[in-house]
Amino acid sequence: MQSLIRLTGMLVALTVAGTAAAQSFPSKPVTIVVPYSAGGPVDSFVRGLTPRLADAWKQPVVVLNKPGANEIIGAEFVAKSAPDGYTLFAGTEAALTMNQFLYKKLPYSPDKDFAEVSRLVALPLVFFVPKTSPANSLKEFIALAKKVSASKPMTYGSSGAGGIAHLPMAMFTHNENLTMVHVPYKGAAPLIPEVISGQIDAAVLGVSVIEQHVKSGALKALAVSADTRSAALPDVPTFKELGIKEINAVFNIGLVAPHGTPTALVEKISSDVSRIVQSPDFRRKYIDAFSYVAVGSTPAAFKDFLAQDRRIQSERVKLSGVSLD
Repeated sequence: MQSLIRLTGMLVALTVAGTAAAQSFPSKPVTIVVPYSAGGPVDSFVRGLTPRLADAWKQPVVVLNKPGANEIIGAEFVAKSAPDGYTLFAGTEAALTMNQFLYKKLPYSPDKDFAEVSRLVALPLVFFVPKTSPANSLKEFIALAKKVSASKPMTYGSSGAGGIAHLPMAMFTHNENLTMVHVPYKGAAPLIPEVISGQIDAAVLGVSVIEQHVKSGALKALAVSADTRSAALPDVPTFKELGIKEINAVFNIGLVAPHGTPTALVEKISSDVSRIVQSPDFRRKYIDAFSYVAVGSTPAAFKDFLAQDRRIQSERVKLSGVSLD
């Protein structure tokens, strides 16, 4: 009984301390670690967010770029930081759900070393082909891929092995029982001209990345991986509309804190960040303009999302056979 009383007292004290920390937060500058170099999509999004957080918190909010190793360097830095809310990590599924299946060993645990704050935005990916492709719909593409000679199968490109543009396509070929050859590139920039020229038969990339090429007629968008159609490409149907199994090709940006950060503090940060993400001015400048979908989830919803995404990524990595060790 005495042990139970002591434990209850400790829990009450921790709750009170966490609430007090949340009420006084922040009392000094806050750092958001971005696992990419300055100027990329994640960095640009976070740099749009930080001045608004600084206004809300009356403290500087700075971006610290720690690029490299598929987000591992930045993720490890934050995982080993003090759990006080002053060091946060803005990462994608690479660090939060994929790396644990792509590498045999990680210097951090994606599901144990972080406190989920909020899933901020999602970017649906679009399945696209060259304008010269005989396929004018995804079902036509599937039929075409099944007809080609096994000695010369169709190809699909990606922005890198084991990445968000590779694993969904590996799942797609498995789901539809297609024999296709994966051709990885070092990023989306060199991949797009190869699809435009017809050297690569298909790929999936973010709406904002290929939108201009679709509208110019250089590429044909056959399907979008999302619950609803993209406002940027309203004529492109979803996988669900077509009756084709979803491949969950979505790029997400989420915010996490080190494990052990007080719950009340995590909830405060989440609430403040979500309010900004959902605000009309921010959505117009940093979400709609880049074809993102605003999310701004609660910590609990983000935790559930990551648990589900880990199950999906585990399956996709196995199907692809890729390892980055």
